[in-house]
Amino acid sequence: MKTSIGRWIAFALAGIFLLGLFVYGVRGLSPQKTGLVIDEYEEWSDEVLAAAREIPVQEGGRVKPLDTQAHYAMLKLRGDRKIKIENGQGEKVVITPMALMLDMLFRPEIAHRLPVFRVENSEILEAVGLEFPDRGKRDRYSFDELKEKMSAFMERAGDFQARKQRRETLSPVEEQTISLASNLRDYYYLTHYLDFARNKVELSVVEGEGKKVPMSVVMAVKEMIAEAIRESQQNGEELPTHVQDFLAQIQQATMNSSFGLHPFPPYARDEKEWSSAGELLQGTITGQITEVGKAIEDVKSLETLVAAAGGGDFAKELKAFGERTSARASEGEMRPLRWELSYQKAGWIKNALYCFGFGTLAALFSLLAPKTKASSILRLTVWILTSAGLLLFFAAIVHRYLVVLRPPVTTLYETIPFITACSVAVALFVEGITRRGLALGVAPVLGLGGAVLALVFEVSNATDSLDPLVAVLRSNFWLTTHVLTITFGYAAGLLAAAFSAVYILCRLLGLDRESPDLRRTLTRISYGVVCFALLLSMVGTILGGIWANYSWGRFWGWDPKENGALMIVLWTLVILHGRFAGLLREWGIHLATVFLAIVVTFSWFHVNMLGTGLHSYGFMEGKNKIFFFYGAISALMLTGFIGSLVLDRKPRKKSETDDLSPAKPQEA
Repeated sequence: MKTSIGRWIAFALAGIFLLGLFVYGVRGLSPQKTGLVIDEYEEWSDEVLAAAREIPVQEGGRVKPLDTQAHYAMLKLRGDRKIKIENGQGEKVVITPMALMLDMLFRPEIAHRLPVFRVENSEILEAVGLEFPDRGKRDRYSFDELKEKMSAFMERAGDFQARKQRRETLSPVEEQTISLASNLRDYYYLTHYLDFARNKVELSVVEGEGKKVPMSVVMAVKEMIAEAIRESQQNGEELPTHVQDFLAQIQQATMNSSFGLHPFPPYARDEKEWSSAGELLQGTITGQITEVGKAIEDVKSLETLVAAAGGGDFAKELKAFGERTSARASEGEMRPLRWELSYQKAGWIKNALYCFGFGTLAALFSLLAPKTKASSILRLTVWILTSAGLLLFFAAIVHRYLVVLRPPVTTLYETIPFITACSVAVALFVEGITRRGLALGVAPVLGLGGAVLALVFEVSNATDSLDPLVAVLRSNFWLTTHVLTITFGYAAGLLAAAFSAVYILCRLLGLDRESPDLRRTLTRISYGVVCFALLLSMVGTILGGIWANYSWGRFWGWDPKENGALMIVLWTLVILHGRFAGLLREWGIHLATVFLAIVVTFSWFHVNMLGTGLHSYGFMEGKNKIFFFYGAISALMLTGFIGSLVLDRKPRKKSETDDLSPAKPQEA
């Protein structure tokens, strides 16, 4: 009877965990419903979207498809991947990142009305005099709603940024003001990027008489314009007003189109930096570009796209533009682009999420009917789904390697699928040896948590994790040895903590059936994985010190990341020495191992939030949800400690508590 009640309690706890994980994931991944109606909105055709996705651009130090830039631009601005509106016919329209990028470039008047900007706290708006009584504290806003106070946002953000550079502590609202101002600036440059092609340039012979001509024409006659200006200056004459206005137009067009998009490969093979339209304008007019004809053709190609936008030939012109720039790019730059497009289409992590999610549900329901035919079928289902999810994770890791040609564990995001895959693989391996059903129940839960964390982290961080590393980290040897080893150590530490959590729950809920064999099995598994974590963490830390000595000239500098790695080594040593000295027995080993999850999480994730140290290349801001994890682990430890006092009031024989020798397989 006690065991039956315990199973129902475990079922309820697991259900609460899954519900919390679902809410956390949905809140981070689902687009916000706006109910916005834009009568004149017309969807981009599939042909247009497909052609635009494949256009190569350079951003973040590497060549990538425009689809990737659009993806992360939307995540940064809005915080999700879709905008849902209605058109004039009452039809539901879903605006994807690529569609939003095309709107910003070719239909800015439409983009200005879309709820593009995420505002986490309405106090940001109230501080500059904007009030929206009918909106929530956390909402999305359009550029039209914010544009009148754009200069105020920029001014306040500049003040806050100066304080931040002086290492003053900013409030969350002040940090978010800086972020919103940055988003407004990025959006402004994208929506004004093609103004030179839309508006053209007013070229006057005498003041008040003139016509608008394409910028490519102005670039072609730039020598005549420069000569006229020089003659006027040599004669000591002030430039006529219409000439000053003409030059101001060129300057404004150059400024607007210099940022946000770099779609033009260099003309010389030995050059690496791609150019924006504004850089081509500036270089041509100032004489810094020798290939004037090619620069004019590049600018003219954008003018052709603007003229074709919205027409039947737009997809054809986009495809031609992409093929033209791709042909000029080097093969080494284009190879990763093709792999990246296929990686985005594959959706490995999202599909793995489904496998692990259904696998977790199958494991959960098998808990209610042990030793039955239905339970056997459910256990087989768990095996199949968890193995499928694991293969999808490994496919994602290998696919990312083919894109970047470096070990795919070099950013904080990349460590999530790697640690998840390693933890699930070891759990399935342990299940294959013990055949108790314990590790099989842990594996899909770990996979589900890792998949949700990876997807939510990508949305919240809104940073392209495939971008090149800083120069000091570009060493495949050290990335393979140090980073892989230390990341394996993180995985082992978290897996050991998961098994110890299972032990505590089994004891508290009576699921162990008072079986010393089952307890010894869990203790032996957790203890063995802790030893594994110690070995990997210690070797990884030493390798990291050698790399630091090679790169920075010192083996150890008490950097937060280094301190975190040392904490893992020291705490695993405490567990092992406590066991050898007899200070830690079953309960003590498991309580200490559960605390290892906090130590590992601090070293793996939390030190990246501190914003200090040489390992700040991957840090995040505003991710205080990690304290909920710390609180949950602490609550489990406290409950387990109280449970140990209640359940083990009677002294047990040493053979029942400390024997870590192999036990015969027994159905859990």
